[in-house]
Formats: sequence, C-alpha cells, structure tokens
Amino acid sequence: MSYVFNGGYGMFFKPLALLNAATVVVDGEIDIGASSGTHGELLCFKACRVTRVMFLLTSEQAGGTSVAPTVVFKKHPTPLSATGATTIGTLTIPDATAVGKCVYKDITPVSFTPGDTIEISWTIGTGTPTGIGMWGLIAEESPETPANVSDMIASA
Repeated sequence: MSYVFNGGYGMFFKPLALLNAATVVVDGEIDIGASSGTHGELLCFKACRVTRVMFLLTSEQAGGTSVAPTVVFKKHPTPLSATGATTIGTLTIPDATAVGKCVYKDITPVSFTPGDTIEISWTIGTGTPTGIGMWGLIAEESPETPANVSDMIASA
C-alpha cells in the first residue's frame, strides 16, 4: 500500500527571489490593511497538487467592516508572466478575525509542474481596513515523473 505524501509549500516550491530585489518578502508578513498589491511568487520544483490555501493573522487583527480584505492565490504557467494565469483560491478574511486565527479554503486540487509559479496577492477591505498575517498552502505529491513533464530537461 502506498500513501500520498503531502505537506507545506517548502517541499514543492521555493520563493522566487529576483537578483535585483533588495529583500525577499515572499516568506514574510502581508499587510492586508495596506494598499492592494502582489506579495511575490513561489517557483515549483517538484510536481504537486495544491489542495488548500490559508492565511494566519500574526500581528494585527483583520478588519474591513464594509468589504472584507482578500488574499488571492494564482497559478502562472511561466514565472513573472501573467499570461495564462488562473486564480486557484481566494480567501475572504472576515472582519475582526483575531491574531492567531487561520482562515483556510480547501480547493479542487490544482496540478503544478516544475516551472509553474504561485502568485500571492491581496486586496484591502473598506471601512477601516486592517490585518497583518502570513499565507500558507498545503500540497500533495503528484504521480508525474520528469519524463512526463515538458519543462524538465535531463542534464547530459
């Protein structure tokens, strides 16, 4: 009997840190109460399927009394390119979600192969928007082998 191996993003993805970037923030906190923006991308190195997206409030309670803030996860088939991008999950962070609470969504599994990326972005809420936290995801091993992945090339 075999079991599917699953875990956090670090088993399948690495933060895409550009050479000219002053700091790598993909692993850091997101201020979902600040102006909307893109937090960064994670580069897939091992074929997997993402099954859950998450956001854990770390140092500021979430707020957005008129419209709740969201955290958005998108799949990009090519790093740093929005061409062909698809949203795989959007988390709506409820008003007054306390520090230490984790908002999650189980999604229909989305397959990733080496060379694909996940972009993490957010939209602020309205009506005193607040909230600082960290994103997360759960992925499971994919049965694909390098021979089946067109973006993998064996070295000589």
